[in-house]
Amino acid sequence: MTTLRKLQCLAALAELLHFRRAAERVGMSQPALSAQIAQLEEQLGVLLVERTRRSVLMTPVGREVAARARTILRDVGDLEDVARLAGKPLAGTLRVGVLRTLGPYLLPHILPVLKERHPALKLYLREEPAPRLLAELRQGELDILLIAAIPPDDQHLTFVPLFREPLWLALPLDHRLAGTTDLAPRELAGERLILLEVGDGMREPALALCTRAGATEHPDYRATSLDSLRQMVATGLGATFLPALYVEAEAQADDQICVRRLQPDPPARPIHLAWRRTTSRADEFRLLARLILENLPDSVERL
Repeated sequence: MTTLRKLQCLAALAELLHFRRAAERVGMSQPALSAQIAQLEEQLGVLLVERTRRSVLMTPVGREVAARARTILRDVGDLEDVARLAGKPLAGTLRVGVLRTLGPYLLPHILPVLKERHPALKLYLREEPAPRLLAELRQGELDILLIAAIPPDDQHLTFVPLFREPLWLALPLDHRLAGTTDLAPRELAGERLILLEVGDGMREPALALCTRAGATEHPDYRATSLDSLRQMVATGLGATFLPALYVEAEAQADDQICVRRLQPDPPARPIHLAWRRTTSRADEFRLLARLILENLPDSVERL
């Protein structure tokens, strides 16, 4: 009999293409996972995985079976949620994906209220770039996302707008604009701004403002985190944009840089709550959206 455990092992291996990491993902030893895969291959009568000393490759039929396994596991999870959570909104485990540049600075405003109002809810939080989060949501590994950019023409996910997070300008202390409090975008003309890599919804509004103001992206530097952006500014490499919640939590207290809000109409990234349209928990997630909106700090703009 093909068990759900074997399907979990295959789905993890198909994603990670590494027996040890797949075993860690499903909480078993590597030999045990290998045995589960071998048993599944014997039961189905087909080779699912090509094994070599240096790599793991899925056969064509292995990729197809793994895709179907993810669908089955997602549907079983939804069925379990229906039974467990009947009449108990926001209870049990909720697997939340959130941008690395957002979670540590937004969640402290939300989690205490969520814990007080819904003590039976247990959160599993995963911080990743947007493409990875979207893939894990579609595959059923996550239940809901806090995310910026919306994929065009996505027919499988629901997106609920929550707020716009303004991007503040961060400057070295000796920058020509450091002493200016009310900055207009046109004053950035000629600047070369250090930007974050793709994936967190910050590049697009920043690049749009650069185009409008006559500024450009710095050709030599690009950061992978907000802290590295801040350190680049502090060492005098150039100016950048930082999201308002991070500014409030970290950057305003940094005496090595100065932060300024552009006026009027500063650039901003929109933040959405996203879930699969097939989920049975949509009403719960809309309740969560309302709770988030009720507890947002003044540094962001509700949508």
